[in-house]
Amino acid sequence: MQDYISANLPAIDFDQTRQFYAFLGFQCSDQSQEWMIMQRGSLQLEFFHHPQLDSKDSWFSACIRTQDLALLFNQWCGLDWAQYPNAKITNIEHLNEIDLFCVIDLNGSLLRCIQLKQSA
Repeated sequence: MQDYISANLPAIDFDQTRQFYAFLGFQCSDQSQEWMIMQRGSLQLEFFHHPQLDSKDSWFSACIRTQDLALLFNQWCGLDWAQYPNAKITNIEHLNEIDLFCVIDLNGSLLRCIQLKQSA
């Protein structure tokens, strides 16, 4: 395995967090009482147990860099978000150098899903 950096996000409740990320297509690859790792293909997020966190006050975030933002957006946008009323997905924004959409998970963490624009 190569060296890498992984995002570490809080999980107020591991069971609820695992269910939410399974909703997004992630699978739990490892879990202890204090740590959990979720993977979706080459995407990996790590979670630390933080039961005292108020999701409304969370400032945690991570960037998901993808080569096909539209595909990821369409997969996630097509899900039944009513199951998770405290979570949110935004529309795609087209900025100068990137396209992005955001997901706010049930812990209040912000996931910025980003695709770099190709240089002409």
